[in-house]
Amino acid sequence: MGSLPTAFLLVRRKAGIDIRASGSGNVGGYNAYYVTRSRLVGLLVILLDVLKGWLPVVGVGLLSGGDFWIQATALGGVLIGHNYPVWLAFKGGRGLASAAGGLFGLGVSYMIVWILVWTASYWQRRDILRGNVFAIVATPLVIFLLPSSWIEATMIARASVSDYRLFSLILSLIHLLSHHDAVRSIVRHH
Repeated sequence: MGSLPTAFLLVRRKAGIDIRASGSGNVGGYNAYYVTRSRLVGLLVILLDVLKGWLPVVGVGLLSGGDFWIQATALGGVLIGHNYPVWLAFKGGRGLASAAGGLFGLGVSYMIVWILVWTASYWQRRDILRGNVFAIVATPLVIFLLPSSWIEATMIARASVSDYRLFSLILSLIHLLSHHDAVRSIVRHH
């Protein structure tokens, strides 16, 4: 399900453009908006990508009796499929919207922390990709420092706090792989 290239299909249909060859080349919601100049297309891509993350996590949760690691693995599969879709020669999106969708089936601590860190970073630099990378790196560190009670209060799936903390690290590693170009650019400029 993750490999369904929603941005590619919607941009092709709306504008007759290959999104991989336009704008940033990223097959995601922001680039879909940027290339088509249609908020509707951008929002529709984001919504569909969120559903791509949420549906498998919730579906697998129902089938597995709510096993956290099976659900987390389903989200990992969605992200790998989204970021490296076989249908598009392995050139996909960054997986942030799909991850957010999956987190609505697992627990939202990661998403809340990521949004807060990204917002602070973006306000400082006004750079979306730098904000992404900073939030990706900082989020598992903050999750490890948060009180267990806060993480437990934001859990949706049944999982221990230590499992969720480990999952947050794995999720950030997957996101870093999809942001390798941004990481290289940041390293080059420092």
